[in-house]
Amino acid sequence: MRYAAPVWLLTRVLVFLAAMQIIPVGFPMSFENDIRLYSDWSNVLLSGQFPDNDDKWQYPPFAAVPMLVPHLLPFLDYLVSFFVISILCDLGILLLIRRFCRRTGGGLGAVWAWVAGPVLLGPLLIARYDLMVAIFAVAALTASVDPAVRGLFVGIGFSIKVWPIALLAGLRRWRELLTGGASALAATVVACGATALIMPNALDFLTAQQERGLQVESMAATPFVLLRAVGLWDGFSTYQHGAMELAGSGVETATRLAILATPLAAVLLLVWWLRAHPTEATFYDAALTTVLFLVLTSRVLSPQYMIWLIGLAAVVFSVPGSSQKPVAWLLLAATLLTGITYPWVEEDYSWKGDLPGTLVLVARNVVLLVAAVESFRRLWTSTRRPPVQDSDGQEREAVPTS
Repeated sequence: MRYAAPVWLLTRVLVFLAAMQIIPVGFPMSFENDIRLYSDWSNVLLSGQFPDNDDKWQYPPFAAVPMLVPHLLPFLDYLVSFFVISILCDLGILLLIRRFCRRTGGGLGAVWAWVAGPVLLGPLLIARYDLMVAIFAVAALTASVDPAVRGLFVGIGFSIKVWPIALLAGLRRWRELLTGGASALAATVVACGATALIMPNALDFLTAQQERGLQVESMAATPFVLLRAVGLWDGFSTYQHGAMELAGSGVETATRLAILATPLAAVLLLVWWLRAHPTEATFYDAALTTVLFLVLTSRVLSPQYMIWLIGLAAVVFSVPGSSQKPVAWLLLAATLLTGITYPWVEEDYSWKGDLPGTLVLVARNVVLLVAAVESFRRLWTSTRRPPVQDSDGQEREAVPTS
């Protein structure tokens, strides 16, 4: 930590200056647009209701918290306040990982992974509210081994942005799963239920994503953007639902397949869970695999999603016996490619479909696909039940036990 702390501080100062365009990076307003939208939403929230008939609002009720918190710093502009709070959450994640490293004796690789990894995204790191979600996910992984505590953090994270619910997949026994799941459910019901009682439209997020199409950056969109770049597909991209989405022949079918891919991935993970012989590292390994599957099968793959993955990657670096460390390195490479795509070449593949920018996006998605396949393979083999011998000396797989 002797050198990690000053390096973290220096890099975050540079990220802040770049986000403020004091150090010119990307295009003007590249890192302000979403925060200005958060500011507009926060004014609606302060009036006592959630945004109504706004196709960009697709978040659980506690998403209101990170959008309202900047108002607690009234002496600063909303934009500056948001950046400052994001950096504080970034620091909180670093401290959680450092504390976890001390507990596991896993070395400082995880600390350096968080110091250096997120910076690869550039100013985007603090220009979305995903750090405010990631801190609860990392807390669920590192703060306690008690499944009830883990479930509590998962439930809070779920109430801000849905993806932390995937962390429950790593709970290793039925009792752990039931305890953690009940704790997460209780936290979610309290958070969402209480909010719904006092503020209109709090539960609109449950249906808000039904009309979403296929985002340009998603895995299922990759063949289309590549074919468009080489002149073999005549579709186009358009801005709707707060993202660049594809339109044209075959897109509707690909969207349906993407929707089906998530439950199919869940079935695959269920088969693994029922057959697995868990180790001490399984909770962390399964969390990374599950979130990777969730990201890759989604119709949306916004660049800030890499914050989720890099947080989980940093954690597995600190877990002795984790099978996912090679996958974590792949995620660092994917994060770098993501930092290049946004905002440097985003217009090339989003609007114009130019080949150079498209190739960077395709390379990023290929790395993520390889990471997901390798992650599941390693999760499966690392939790394979040890063989036992029959009376005749033949080996067979041990019978699963609850």
